[in-house]
Amino acid sequence: MKQKIITGAILTATLFPALYFGGWFFEVVIFVFLFIGALEFASVKGKHWPLWMKGLMVVFINALAYSPRSFFAANVIILLLIVFFLTILFDWFDIFDLTYVFTMVLMVGIAIQAVRAIQAYGSSVIVYIAVATYACDTGAYFIGVLFGRHKLNPRISPKKTIEGSIAGWIFGTVFSLIFAYFYLTRKFDWSLIILASIIMPPIGQIGDLAFSAIKRYFNVKDFGTIFPSHGGVLDRIDSLLFNFMAFHAILIWLL
Repeated sequence: MKQKIITGAILTATLFPALYFGGWFFEVVIFVFLFIGALEFASVKGKHWPLWMKGLMVVFINALAYSPRSFFAANVIILLLIVFFLTILFDWFDIFDLTYVFTMVLMVGIAIQAVRAIQAYGSSVIVYIAVATYACDTGAYFIGVLFGRHKLNPRISPKKTIEGSIAGWIFGTVFSLIFAYFYLTRKFDWSLIILASIIMPPIGQIGDLAFSAIKRYFNVKDFGTIFPSHGGVLDRIDSLLFNFMAFHAILIWLL
């Protein structure tokens, strides 16, 4: 527990300045996370994939993440053609690998595109999404540990509880609304803020469970080990990726 709290504090001290101030610091953090995350995506395949496949994952993810929005659809088509070609060319790259690579690269690419679109509204919006995400994670963890009795989904994540999930929803909603009251009322109508604050905590939990299902399939505890007691980069941003996409969708629908 002590190590988890210390690592969490270090992560917060690193990420929040980058999220809030933006600029080159934000771009460097995004690039580093993309680079490490791409390696983690490939690493779960272990020795089944050659080393150069890790490099290809880095190229795929960064190509979509940094693609001009007008070329995004074309790059998705190119990605699909490449992964089908890999399936035809190599015995070790099957249809499941094709689905895994295409889904993960597309998801991260869309999420980073969402971050860039959201950034146009100011860094405080990025922090707002992070508050909704990590307040939910924190509330779910501590309430689940202290009061959790009923398992949420033991097939995917045996330690998560219904009590923790509900508490996380409440924590994420309340803390994001408080943050929005002080920093976002001049940017968005309250109807958008309330809707986003209610929706993002459960969406973040879905993201967490989705990545847990992937780890369960590959029989790995974490995607990486870069953060003591927290796993890898993907273990820390799984919920955040889903919430970036969710908030971007809300912006498109309501603005």
